[in-house]
Amino acid sequence: MDFIRLIRNWRLLNFKKLLYFPHILHTSEKRFFAALLIVALLSGGALLVRGYRIITIPAPGVGGTFIEGVLWEPRLINPLYASQDTDRDIARLVYSGLLSYSGNGEIINDLAEKYDISSDGKTYTIILRENAEWHDGKKVTADDIIFTVHTLQNPQYKSVYRANWLGVNAEKMDERTVKFTLRTAYAPFIENLTLGILPEHIWGAVGPEQALIHGANLKPIGSGPYKFKEFAQDKDGNIASYTLERNTDYFLEGPYLKTIQFVFFKTSSEILAAWKRKAIDGFTITDEKTLVEIKGRNENALRAIAMPRIVGLFFNEKHSPALADKKIRTAVAKALDKDKLSKIPAGGGVVANYPIPFGLRDNVGTSSASAYDPDLAAKLLDESGWKDRNNDGVRKKTERAKGKETEKLLQFTLATSDWPELILVAEKIKEQLGAIGIGVSIEIKSFMDLEATVIRQRNFDMLLFGQIYGYEPDPFAFWHSSQIKDPGLNVALYANKKADLLLEETRRTSDKELRSKKFDEFSKILSADIPAIFLYTQNFLYVLPSDIQGAEIKRVGVPADRFNEINKWYKETKRIFK
Repeated sequence: MDFIRLIRNWRLLNFKKLLYFPHILHTSEKRFFAALLIVALLSGGALLVRGYRIITIPAPGVGGTFIEGVLWEPRLINPLYASQDTDRDIARLVYSGLLSYSGNGEIINDLAEKYDISSDGKTYTIILRENAEWHDGKKVTADDIIFTVHTLQNPQYKSVYRANWLGVNAEKMDERTVKFTLRTAYAPFIENLTLGILPEHIWGAVGPEQALIHGANLKPIGSGPYKFKEFAQDKDGNIASYTLERNTDYFLEGPYLKTIQFVFFKTSSEILAAWKRKAIDGFTITDEKTLVEIKGRNENALRAIAMPRIVGLFFNEKHSPALADKKIRTAVAKALDKDKLSKIPAGGGVVANYPIPFGLRDNVGTSSASAYDPDLAAKLLDESGWKDRNNDGVRKKTERAKGKETEKLLQFTLATSDWPELILVAEKIKEQLGAIGIGVSIEIKSFMDLEATVIRQRNFDMLLFGQIYGYEPDPFAFWHSSQIKDPGLNVALYANKKADLLLEETRRTSDKELRSKKFDEFSKILSADIPAIFLYTQNFLYVLPSDIQGAEIKRVGVPADRFNEINKWYKETKRIFK
């Protein structure tokens, strides 16, 4: 016991001496020892920090909001109906497909854990992920996939994507397995499997007559990385903003951004102004003025992304009898200077003579009808009997019917959307056609009005619009005669049996070389018939702030594809052990 007491007293004595030690030091000595202690603490801290950084790496962290400015408010956030950009954008965030595409344009699994394609290319077997859930907590099952496909195939629902699923049999094998059987092999079918899947327990009781007006079109429940939170309306009842929040039960990596918000504007200049005052983070560039501003202020925020979109001028011979004359259509083609037209869109475009923007060969589809030759255009009009006899700038033609002579004007209505780029192109087309005596009246409509009153009803003389082909080139929906009636996309009402056969044959082969030859033959037939004039293709121009990391976007099929891997986007970071 004495020994233990001695040890305790010695320790206490030393501790007391240590406390008394500063009192016996001079001021300069105190400063020296204090500095020595600080250096020791700092060195130790630096070593700890350095050691921590050696054994850890930075990783995405949850947090932050991304705000995007867009032109059109949402209307149908539903994979079966989404056709305008805003609807597709939000639907891409809310809904998951069986498969998806990476930022490099490579097919990747989404709801599918794995898939298999039979050797004859007619059977696709999909096995679903076991942990996939809807935003309301219910499990995603094979029943949801079967329901979505059957609804899509039902003509009463009038889905614009129905044509892609004709002749496809969807069969449930078990709760997690679905088999798709095609009548004939169809190489681009793999892209169909990226279609967003609907929850049967939400939509199962909704009939065709209610589908377009159902509340779930604006307050959707999906299985994607983000789920509906709220939307705000202005005093006129228009949606002013739309907010999504991260799905904490998402079955893939992330998502990391806490919220995604879309803010809606009437003009591109309003969007630019909002970006300048930092009210929004990102947006799509639609005009040259905005592009110049972005390059001058923050060029690093600009992304030029490859996209298979082609802008063309489509003719409706049924609506305008004059356009039924091939000489008139040829004259219009010869009067258009594509080099000048292709310079109008933001960032400039590439002159197009081929009906498929990402052609399998770059030199197919060209036609002598595409070459700019206004003198020949005028000559063709003269030969057709259209002349400007009173020099008022518009050609006329006298026709006799039922014993009466009537004078007709060579004048057409050109319909297009209120997309800034298309308005400028329409004005230039009017100018170029006016130079050879063709009168043009431009009709500008909002996308929704254009779709409802012009495109779907085929109510136009000429239509200036863009076709987007997705990742797998397949012009079937745009040019096969079976797609003439709404909701088909053959807006030019084009019908040619040889062209139909070629389009059908290209769908049945996965041999790229053979498909290339078939596309070449189809292109030559289409170019000779001139149901449309292909003007230009261009990149998708997108503004994304530098503090958004993880956004690797090299190629998109449609603008909404920029969000294919948004679950990997992040603003915040954290450190994790290696």
